[in-house]
Amino acid sequence: MNAITPGFARADLTCPGGGMPFEEARARVLALAAAPLPAETVPLEACCGRIAAAPLQARLDLPRFDQSAMDGYAIATGAALPGAWLPVAGRTAAGEAPGWLAPATAHRILTGAPLPEGADAVIAQEHVVLREGFIQLAGLPAPGTNLRRRAEDIGAGEVLIHPGSRLDWRHVTLLAAQGVEAVPVRRHPRLVLLSSGRELRGTGQPLAPGQIHDSNAPMLRALLRSWGVAVQSRPAVADEAGAMRDALHAAAGEADLVLTTAGISVGDEDHVREALRALGGELAVLKVAMKPGKPLAAGRIGDALFLGLPGNPQAALAGALAFLRPLLARMAGTPAPRPVVSRAGFALRRRPGRAEFLPVRLHSRDGVLEAARTGPDGSGRLSPLLGASGLAFLEAGLQELRPGDALDVLPFGAEGEALA
Repeated sequence: MNAITPGFARADLTCPGGGMPFEEARARVLALAAAPLPAETVPLEACCGRIAAAPLQARLDLPRFDQSAMDGYAIATGAALPGAWLPVAGRTAAGEAPGWLAPATAHRILTGAPLPEGADAVIAQEHVVLREGFIQLAGLPAPGTNLRRRAEDIGAGEVLIHPGSRLDWRHVTLLAAQGVEAVPVRRHPRLVLLSSGRELRGTGQPLAPGQIHDSNAPMLRALLRSWGVAVQSRPAVADEAGAMRDALHAAAGEADLVLTTAGISVGDEDHVREALRALGGELAVLKVAMKPGKPLAAGRIGDALFLGLPGNPQAALAGALAFLRPLLARMAGTPAPRPVVSRAGFALRRRPGRAEFLPVRLHSRDGVLEAARTGPDGSGRLSPLLGASGLAFLEAGLQELRPGDALDVLPFGAEGEALA
């Protein structure tokens, strides 16, 4: 991965007023991951949830040979007549080598067994009369009846899985049928999460006056796990320049991506930006024209990528959905999840200039997804998230949203999991 893309001058980072335009900021963040993470090989049983790093081709035809689709009798249709009695002159079960069909005979065959040479159809056992080693044909089937032809499912050399695919149990089934033991996948991103705030205490810890429980770090850990990403979390960093510098330095030494929440603004107790500069870090984004989430930063610390999210919960969530998730997808070599297209179930007038994110619940109305608001504005509010299935995205230039207008929603879960 390269350092900051040429042309990202430091002066560009402090855009007057509302910050850098959202789309430009997003492009700059994604440009930080110039190449996907390296590949590694894992056992087939361990590949679920991982991203394929190379095309996976079929080694074998499936089926490997012409085989019977049911228990019955293999015959040569061109050498038999309706009502004729044929001696049963052989038997083949699944797992046995293919037999040979003698002229003017029938061959007992079981499901999955290879078709005997000379046969071109299988009559189901319930459609014949069996008597003393002979079967009587009530009628003649068409050639190919009750057969699974070689390679009718998959042909050797066919590309089964493309790079960037997220592997699941279906892929395991397919690869196991091909005899594959190990799979090339992208290495998991090493992600370290740091939160800061003198007021923060962990869950279960007592609260003194002026203190609150840290909700951002647990939220981000849970969200990342739901996306299939493991995260190393650290205790909340003290609101001191030296403590933040030490924490960032340690995290950058072991991570592909350092993620922080809070401390990136310009308040007296916000030390992330100065710590980055002290460590020689570079920023491609500092402020973004979005609501909530304006104090968002991105860049590099040494060989690690850096993404700094705001401290208010809804602002941190908006940054995670709009920037962190597509950045992780770029690192994995897979496309970012697409927004869910819905229609607005509410009206809104707003001042243009900033992109905006609103918690919404998606539900089906008349067969169409509709987005309903789940609470009032407020980047520090948590209750609107309880009934929400994603964040609606309003473009910076939008002045008025009317019921029925098209509306993109960034789902909290994976694609297809946004409907509450």
